[in-house]
Amino acid sequence: MHKPIEHYPSTKPYPFSDAVKAGGFVFLSGQVSMDDRGLPLYASVEEQTRTILCNIENVLARAECSLEDIVRVKVWLSDMKYFAAFNEVYRTFFQTHFPARSLTTTNIAFNLDVEIEVQALDRSHNGA
Repeated sequence: MHKPIEHYPSTKPYPFSDAVKAGGFVFLSGQVSMDDRGLPLYASVEEQTRTILCNIENVLARAECSLEDIVRVKVWLSDMKYFAAFNEVYRTFFQTHFPARSLTTTNIAFNLDVEIEVQALDRSHNGA
């Protein structure tokens, strides 16, 4: 039986879903450091990374998933000079497994320094 696509609308005032479940996976929109109202949180790269990963945990929980279900991570940094600081925080969230990951540099929305997008396994779909 084919499961319908499930959308988890953004809790912020932007026209996108925080997550979409489809085909056995959960796709999260790119996350930047924001408060509950959708306002940018300008802070150190470490704090931006921590905020983003906590937000990702919350979005995954809405979709009945966790960080353990993440299979792919895409990271954008505003500058490679932040690579070590980013990794320092990142490894505190992924201690027992490391998802596949890509990282590049670019200009990021709201002139922030970090954006993270993830894809997770939908265990409810796969019976795992």
